[in-house]
Amino acid sequence: MKINIPDNINLQIPGRYILTVYVHPEKFSFSFHCPDDLKSYFFYKVDSTGQTDAFSVFKDLFFDNDFFTYPFQRTCILVFSPLYTYVPDAIYSDGYKEDFIKFIFSEKEEKYLDHSIPLAKLRVLYPIPENIYDFFIRSFNEPEFVHYSAPLVTHFYFPDIKHKNQQMFINAHEKGIDIFCFSQKSFLLGNHFPCEKTQDALYYILYTWKQLKMNRFSDLLYVTGERSQNEELIKKLRLYIEQVHMKPLPDGYPFGIIDTKNIPFELAIFSLCES
Repeated sequence: MKINIPDNINLQIPGRYILTVYVHPEKFSFSFHCPDDLKSYFFYKVDSTGQTDAFSVFKDLFFDNDFFTYPFQRTCILVFSPLYTYVPDAIYSDGYKEDFIKFIFSEKEEKYLDHSIPLAKLRVLYPIPENIYDFFIRSFNEPEFVHYSAPLVTHFYFPDIKHKNQQMFINAHEKGIDIFCFSQKSFLLGNHFPCEKTQDALYYILYTWKQLKMNRFSDLLYVTGERSQNEELIKKLRLYIEQVHMKPLPDGYPFGIIDTKNIPFELAIFSLCES
């Protein structure tokens, strides 16, 4: 199927644009954006159809549309991999990458990647299916693989501001939540919890809050993401935590016209981080 690219995206000059492909087990999507012109933004969602998985649908689109192989400024593969862990830069080195993988992960048949988060001085280790990794390496021009949590940590982390309160950020998905916690200049925790019911999400959030000994009156909790039950989740969280707020996309960017129910929050934030 041919994809119609809008007039505000001039792919005759592909070097102006960053192509980002969002890889998810159930839904692929991609975007073009120009770091020098935030209004030049295009998003396309790829869903599975019937018995055809989203990766197969995306591969068909790839072969039907020549623009995927254009020499873009960058081609980034944003990988939704809910199994991941962080390792501080202070103890991580490429020479010991395999040792970390063997120690942390039990499944060995997948490809394991690492991605640096310089602002937080962390590396995130995560798996990606071998067939998906091989396809992007073969098919795209020098693709950069980025774990989906990296732009979120970068966006939520404020190392130049000394917060006297701890902060927790919830990035909600249809079938799970991410929890990121910060204390002043420190990154405390990042984890993904699979859950579809609001009650389960509430349990994981409050359990993490208790384990970190966060203050229910003064510490801050923000909720964002694409989960349709976010308003219900916030309402229930306010029964236990005083400072609970919605965290929308930043003002001043053209993403106000994009419904976050359709675009993954981390994909939009990645575009902002790269602009």
